[in-house]
Amino acid sequence: MKKLRPRLSYANVMSSIAVFLVLGGATAFAASELGKESVGTKELKKEAVTLAKIKKATKNALKGATGAEGKQGPEGKQGPIGKTGPAGLTEYELVEASTGSSTTTPKTLSIPCPAGKRVVGTGFDVDGGSTGGKKEATIDAVDINPSGTAVNFEAYAQIGAGTPSFNLFGAVVCAKVE
Repeated sequence: MKKLRPRLSYANVMSSIAVFLVLGGATAFAASELGKESVGTKELKKEAVTLAKIKKATKNALKGATGAEGKQGPEGKQGPIGKTGPAGLTEYELVEASTGSSTTTPKTLSIPCPAGKRVVGTGFDVDGGSTGGKKEATIDAVDINPSGTAVNFEAYAQIGAGTPSFNLFGAVVCAKVE
């Protein structure tokens, strides 16, 4: 209180009271001049009342009953055709063949897929054609034809191996590609 007292003066106290009376008096004047329910649509600015300013009970009172469901509208136009999805594989089938063992070199073997199916996998083996643990025959080529419907295999005896007897075996996995 000691620090506050030197700042209190008659002028400070009177000016504070005057401000209080002016503000309070203006409010009292406005309240006395504007009667109950005296603010109407003329006194409100356009779009001054928003949903946030309306009481929840008033909002609920403004809502009407839900009406009956209307008739379905006409069907819309057909949309554009979408992109083709990823290919599906069905009806897998394993097709195998071999050349039989002989000294003929090179050996070739062609394995076609059944009609309507395409190559989806392949494998091969060279059986025989070795002496003393050393392979003397080897696979040279495994080619899928351009239409993807057959596989061509080729094997040969290695140079300097003489004429070993060997067998070329091939396997092809075929399936319908949709």
